[in-house]
Amino acid sequence: MTRILNILRHNWLQKIIALVAAFFMWIFVMEDQDPAIDGSYSVPLTMSNAPYEFIAICDEKTVTLKTRAPRSYFVRYDANAFRVYANLDGMDEGTHRIIPQVVMPQGFELLETTPAAVNVTLDPLIERQIEVELKTNGTVAQDAAIKSVDKSMDIVTLVGPKSFVEQVDKVYGTVNLSGNSSSFDMQIPMNAVDAEGNAVPRVHVVPSVITVSVDIESGLRHKIVPVIANLTTTDGWELTKITVEPAQMEITGVESVINPIVTLRTVPFTVQTGQRVFKGTLKLDVPEGVTVPNDEVTVTASVIRKPVMRDTAER
Repeated sequence: MTRILNILRHNWLQKIIALVAAFFMWIFVMEDQDPAIDGSYSVPLTMSNAPYEFIAICDEKTVTLKTRAPRSYFVRYDANAFRVYANLDGMDEGTHRIIPQVVMPQGFELLETTPAAVNVTLDPLIERQIEVELKTNGTVAQDAAIKSVDKSMDIVTLVGPKSFVEQVDKVYGTVNLSGNSSSFDMQIPMNAVDAEGNAVPRVHVVPSVITVSVDIESGLRHKIVPVIANLTTTDGWELTKITVEPAQMEITGVESVINPIVTLRTVPFTVQTGQRVFKGTLKLDVPEGVTVPNDEVTVTASVIRKPVMRDTAER
């Protein structure tokens, strides 16, 4: 022990100078062999401390970090070693401009973030009930007709950010008929769309799938029935010489549907006064399950005043 202490005490100044020189030599070598370089990482942006009753919406999904570190660090670490988050603590409904917070491994220097700030919208999470509509794709077999279409539920629930849920105009599912000649059940997904028919993002339909039962009857029947114009006019006027072209129409459907039908009527229409002759094209009120070659007819009628009934009683 005494010998070791004597060694340390002997020429101690030279020994310290040697250690300092060795340290600087080591730094010089390391900088030459492992120099500091610049590099970039693309890191997912996460939301932190968002109020539970809100949905945080941000168009920016990732943030690019420009960093500086020894070359070996870029080999050692990938983007998973970094974290970028927007701190929403204490914020309320609306859009907020937030500077992303960055957490990275020791030894890295952050030079720049792109973008430097992001817009985050806090949107209340709401629910809304809406009626389900059905669309059909294709047609049943030639000798078959649809008797009824039943849904497992008529109302579904929309769940999502308020501003997106309010955009939903309707929820529909598509039933693929595609030549079916017998009854069938199928599960169809629900689609939430806006008034222009575009899918609304960030909205979940609950349930997302419903069951539809399609009752199909085979054996079509044909029948010719007269067409009647369903016309009215204002008080004090009446319609005469009403004609319909064509006066008869062939209807097609399964026997149980078309047997009770004795006439086809147009949709109700009120003829305006001030014209002596009415002529127009009116749509037919076609019952469900019935097909016709043309759903429009031409109707003409004369418009006249009702005769005034005078009191002929003795004065």
